[in-house]
Amino acid sequence: MGREGRGVVAGLAVALFGGALVIGLLVALFSVASPSTKTVTVTAAQGAVQTIPVAPATTAAAAPTDPEVFAGGVVYSRFACGSCHGLAGEGGVSPDVPALTGAGKEFTTAQLRTIINKGAGVVDNPQKPFMPVWGPVISDAQVAQLVSYIKAGLPPVPGVEELAPPAGATPEVAGAILYETRGCLNCHGPNGLGGVPNPSAPDKAIPALTGNDFRKEFPPDAIATMIRDGSVLGKAPIASMPHWGGILTDQQVEALVAFIGTLK
Repeated sequence: MGREGRGVVAGLAVALFGGALVIGLLVALFSVASPSTKTVTVTAAQGAVQTIPVAPATTAAAAPTDPEVFAGGVVYSRFACGSCHGLAGEGGVSPDVPALTGAGKEFTTAQLRTIINKGAGVVDNPQKPFMPVWGPVISDAQVAQLVSYIKAGLPPVPGVEELAPPAGATPEVAGAILYETRGCLNCHGPNGLGGVPNPSAPDKAIPALTGNDFRKEFPPDAIATMIRDGSVLGKAPIASMPHWGGILTDQQVEALVAFIGTLK
């Protein structure tokens, strides 16, 4: 813009708005180009001084460039690994569940695959969460992706942030969200319909959470107990119901029970 053009803009600003605020805003906009600038102080023609805060430049976290690592982050979220190990593998959820931030260096690829497929620390104590057996549920490709993600240091993966129940949600709605974010559907199926294979189990499949037979055997109190205490029926590589008592709050358990009560 030439000198005459700038003079016209300044003249219009002074004429229409008294000059001070508009000129300050124009200077602030031109100053945003400097990321270190915190404020812009402007002295207007009339002598008024205005300080306008300028937001510092921010840089979004870069997504993993390795497709295997990115896919591993999706698997980590989809199978609710963060429910026990922390959303970024940082731990702190339970003293019985380790962080994963150093696991990529501590364990070999083969060791990580074995732990995921066959579980670790399976115990009967319902207050001691354990690593469940994922071999019958997760494919070899997904295990490989998950190992790649852990080996890469569990970088943030955009788009897979955990969904949280909205404020004021009913227990049924909160339970539906928990059913997904805590990975219940990965074993019990969408809408609790079951059908996920478990070859070492007596009925060869992980049970459904629906139907009259299920409701007769598991009234609400029994469902809550099963969620808290888990069910270790046999030894690895059987997929067992893990103990959620040391991970979920009583309110979350009640929400899951309420959601299961809405199923077919």
